[in-house]
Amino acid sequence: MRMRTSPATLLRPAALAAAAALFVCAGQAFADPAPGPGAGQTARSATPFALDASGSASQTRLKVGMQGFSVESADFAHGYLTKDLLAERLKTLGDHGVLRLGGYSMDLVWPAFGTFKDNPAPAQAIGGTADQADLDGLKKLLDATGWKVTLGVPLKSLIDPAKLKNPAKDPAPQVTMDQVVAEVKAAHATLGDDLLSVEVGNEYDNVTTLTPAEMWSTVKHYQDEIDTALPDTHLKMTGPSANTAVTNSTINGFTDAALADGPDAPRRTLAELASHLYAGSHCGTSTATMPQLMSAGTYLTARTKLQGIKAVGDRLHHTVPMTLNESNSASCSGQPGVSDAYGSSLWSLDYLLETAQNGVSRLLFHTNTAAVCGDFKPRDSADYPISYRYYGAFCAADQSALDTHQLSASALYYGLWTFRQLPQGRFVDLALPDEDLGKLRAYAIRGDDSSLSVVLINVQDPTATDATDDTVTLKLPKGFRSGRQTTLASSAPGGLTSLEAGAITLGGSSVTPAGTPDHTPYSEPVHVGANISAITVAPGTAQIVRFSR
Repeated sequence: MRMRTSPATLLRPAALAAAAALFVCAGQAFADPAPGPGAGQTARSATPFALDASGSASQTRLKVGMQGFSVESADFAHGYLTKDLLAERLKTLGDHGVLRLGGYSMDLVWPAFGTFKDNPAPAQAIGGTADQADLDGLKKLLDATGWKVTLGVPLKSLIDPAKLKNPAKDPAPQVTMDQVVAEVKAAHATLGDDLLSVEVGNEYDNVTTLTPAEMWSTVKHYQDEIDTALPDTHLKMTGPSANTAVTNSTINGFTDAALADGPDAPRRTLAELASHLYAGSHCGTSTATMPQLMSAGTYLTARTKLQGIKAVGDRLHHTVPMTLNESNSASCSGQPGVSDAYGSSLWSLDYLLETAQNGVSRLLFHTNTAAVCGDFKPRDSADYPISYRYYGAFCAADQSALDTHQLSASALYYGLWTFRQLPQGRFVDLALPDEDLGKLRAYAIRGDDSSLSVVLINVQDPTATDATDDTVTLKLPKGFRSGRQTTLASSAPGGLTSLEAGAITLGGSSVTPAGTPDHTPYSEPVHVGANISAITVAPGTAQIVRFSR
């Protein structure tokens, strides 16, 4: 584990003593503390932290459109991306999100557009048939929400079969380049500027033996074919959508090949340079656990990956956005009891902030769309491409709820909704030492509206006997005189592994099955005195604190 030395590390006792002295000298009292433990309960101990939010804001921004969803191409081909089903759920997360149509079923869908619209789908097209009706439904969804979309197109059927690692696994229908171009033409004609880019294949390095340089040539070939059909549009591409390895050798090799064509080549071709990352795995015999998901080790592994992605962006002089266009808690549909548990609310909030603070432009969580909660289909099922995923952001309580477009928010969704409350602005480094990541995650954003927002996440499981409150003494910039905090919490007794998504609230508010909050999340005042505020964060909760002048 890499250790960071900072003033907070070296001066913690002194900082705490100084803060206490400031409180006394100011002659001001804090608001009443939270109620103590009830009968039969043992009072928790507290871990003190001293953090400094008074420094200058960095150049790294928290931007509009940072979050969104990756969905299977099969969901699109089944007509699930509709206004009635998804609009309210997307709008609750803001009006600048991005949907990625892709995933492993990108190579299993039959495009039926243009002269191919009446061609019957072959048996290999287990992901379904995508046609104009699907685009029309998607257009209504995008118009209703303000979201935009990237379109994934197949790769496996358009390259040399000798380059496929396992041709017998999920054999792809024989889609031609003319079919791909016909779909892109139809998508552009229907969606217009809401179509951000075209993505070539899904995790090419998992399913092919193409080198990064060969993949760059392949992406350019697709763009040339699309440009020929749409000469006045010049749609850009998304790639290489590399697999979930924690290293960045694939995107570095892809970037090497792109730069070999000249310093402007990446910018001319790519709308984004995309990678994938999952915190854990449920593939094969792998198992993810909640302690693993919330651990400092998982956080640090992600940070190393993100810093490597940012370094690629630096090589390109920030002319191409760096994105994670598919991610979540555990690959291969998520880990039951982890991906669908309360802890994923705190994890997703933390992960979004960590990603943004490390300069990555967008993070898309892979999700199901039209699925009944818990109705997971096995890998060999014909319905697997559209199955429920344990890491999904929403699902229907039963078939009747699904038929009436009632989708319940999952634990993951609450983390994204909490992130939605934060303002645009620039990050302030709180210099939380790595040694403290097992108990606390902390972020600060100096808002464009002159506010200061601080997010404090106590990642300890409240059911653990050694769990402690995090008591944070926060030094503020001069002139901030008031603050209000909103709490993300669960009332369920199971702690981080609770599966009761209905027990999760943000500021006492829940998201209804209609996709809208039952009321505006409420906030409570926090005391500010002499540029100091003290905040207590209970185990398994997050505090979003907004300070004003």
